[in-house]
Amino acid sequence: MILYLAKKLTSAVGVLLALSALVFFAGRGLVPGNAAAVIAGAKASPETLAAIEHKLGLDQPLYRQYLDWLTGALHGDFGVSPLSGQDNLQVIAQQAPVSFELALMGLLIAVAIGLPVGVIAATRSGKGLDWGIRIPLLVVFAFPGFVSGSVALYLSAHFLTNLYSASYIPFSDNGIGNLQTMLMPALAVGIPTAPLVAQMTRSSMIEILAQPHITTARTNGIAEWRIRYVYALRTALPPVLTLIGFIFGFLVGGLFIVEEIFSLPGLGRGVLASISNRDFSQLTGQALVIAAAFILGNLLVDIALPFVDRRIINR
Repeated sequence: MILYLAKKLTSAVGVLLALSALVFFAGRGLVPGNAAAVIAGAKASPETLAAIEHKLGLDQPLYRQYLDWLTGALHGDFGVSPLSGQDNLQVIAQQAPVSFELALMGLLIAVAIGLPVGVIAATRSGKGLDWGIRIPLLVVFAFPGFVSGSVALYLSAHFLTNLYSASYIPFSDNGIGNLQTMLMPALAVGIPTAPLVAQMTRSSMIEILAQPHITTARTNGIAEWRIRYVYALRTALPPVLTLIGFIFGFLVGGLFIVEEIFSLPGLGRGVLASISNRDFSQLTGQALVIAAAFILGNLLVDIALPFVDRRIINR
């Protein structure tokens, strides 16, 4: 088990370093414009622009800029935004909890809906109840994020005013107020995501329910609910957990539409602002946190999988 965890952690660190280099070089080497051009303005002379680039270190080779940034990042220094003058790490520390909380709440809602729905659909595969469950979920899944977010905001503003607070309230300040701020955005995220979990659960359960050991369990008179939710579901969980880990990372970096609609100060809105301002100093740190969310989600799944299926350790 220790060797298994060591391999997964080493792999996660390696992927994170590779992604940091990719994000850094893509942001500063491929995208036209930089923070110096934004600071200098469109009418600045080439001499003024060159002086600002020199001051910000943008005239150095890209590999040197990356090594300087990486050295600082390893010591907890993500630099200072040349546009706002804010410490990048402090900005990220304010934005990341919002996106992580929203992603986690949305994921919990998706799992709470998708898992039991997938089990029910699998046990009624090909029958009317199966189609009656799946078709509405697939219709909901087809809705773009701005549609589900706009519908949730409309319902909140007109019918659920007592359950929704338009101003973001950190959990540390007021737990109930934070829940009022985050519940409707989380529903706007979780409900359209639930069909993914339901479909994966259904597919995996159908395969497991056809296995001989399930037939043997029924022959031995074991209760049907126990066969479904203990024997079959546990065996069917590995691909579902893998999907859940992927969804968590995807949600952290893909919530900018919902964050924009509900005016939540998360990473999604921060990334859009950084791109608009050509603030690649801040964007690099934000993108790295989003990449880390993908890695963290998959790492937690890798840690959980051996407790579900002990054979994974020996692979």
